Amino acid sequence: MAHKKNRMAVEGLKSSTKKTKPIPVKIVSEGPSTTYAKEDQKWRAEDDLRALQRAREIESDKSRMKAAKAVAKEQLNTLKKCL
Repeated sequence: MAHKKNRMAVEGLKSSTKKTKPIPVKIVSEGPSTTYAKEDQKWRAEDDLRALQRAREIESDKSRMKAAKAVAKEQLNTLKKCL
């Protein structure tokens, strides 16, 4: 009979606790497969090339370069104030 009392106590405890929804978890693999890694490397290289091309365009345009330097200076000053 003592066994039933313990079970009842545990069941009562379970019902009195607040029920929450489980947090969904996305399970991912250790790393990309080799097929995706090669595709990803090619995409990254193409994206890097576009970035370098844009950088050359900006560097050759004096007004754009001046504006970019002004924004960089503002951000640097903001960072200095935070530190």
